[in-house]
Amino acid sequence: MSQVRIAGFVLLLVMTACGRKLEGTVTLDNKNAGPATAPPSQMSAAQIIERYRSLDDSHDATIKMKALITSQEDPAGLNAPQQIQLTMYRRREPDSRLLILAEFTSPPEERDRDGLITVFPDGRIEAVRYVQSTASFLVATDATSEDALFGLTPQELADGQPEKYNFTLVGEETYEGTPVYRLEGSLNQGAESKFSRVNLMISQQDFAALEAEFYDNHGELARRLVVSRAEKIAGHWTRLRWIIDNLARRKKIDFEAVEVKYDQNLSDSTFTRKHLKKVASR
Repeated sequence: MSQVRIAGFVLLLVMTACGRKLEGTVTLDNKNAGPATAPPSQMSAAQIIERYRSLDDSHDATIKMKALITSQEDPAGLNAPQQIQLTMYRRREPDSRLLILAEFTSPPEERDRDGLITVFPDGRIEAVRYVQSTASFLVATDATSEDALFGLTPQELADGQPEKYNFTLVGEETYEGTPVYRLEGSLNQGAESKFSRVNLMISQQDFAALEAEFYDNHGELARRLVVSRAEKIAGHWTRLRWIIDNLARRKKIDFEAVEVKYDQNLSDSTFTRKHLKKVASR
């Protein structure tokens, strides 16, 4: 997707934040974690993953967030971190397709990165960007290519696509005071991915992912995602702050969710190429 420079960095972005007063705060330094929903001996890896995936049960969401991008190749801090603001619109279709519109709002020159993404039930991903200079649409379908700016793949945009992996429960431990399941996923035969293995740390309390590690085909750690704060909004567990460490590209992205609205009955027109052209041409 080097030509289609949409923000694949929004891995696992589906659960974000709202500006109103929230309830049910969960942070990684929570020392008063309650017992697991079910005794660990009763939970298989498949059941844990299903509970994790079922957290994303909203029909649609409008998300406002900001990201701070720091290059780890600049240890002296000579260059200021790049700051970006964007709004994500997402909707789950009756046929299980996931539609996502990424609209960059600041700085203005980032608008040419606006993208329309479709995640199909069979794992395929289509990413579309409108190019003003040529008045045309660029379409990418390669799940393994990396975005030119953030160096992340469309798979990461699609919440890591855990359905592409066969997970094994390899242990239970405490992560920053929270009881967790540690799962290791190996890529299913025939599945397309840049990552041959994925490790997840899943909370035993609410089945949210607290940490994810993605390994490349050489067994090297390529990405690490760490969630530092989450809250429950309108019945949905929602990430408020998280970091993606792109070790392969030596970039770190700090995310903060500013506002989210669930189940607002977003219009069909929001997820069209016509609308993408409109917002990208402002």
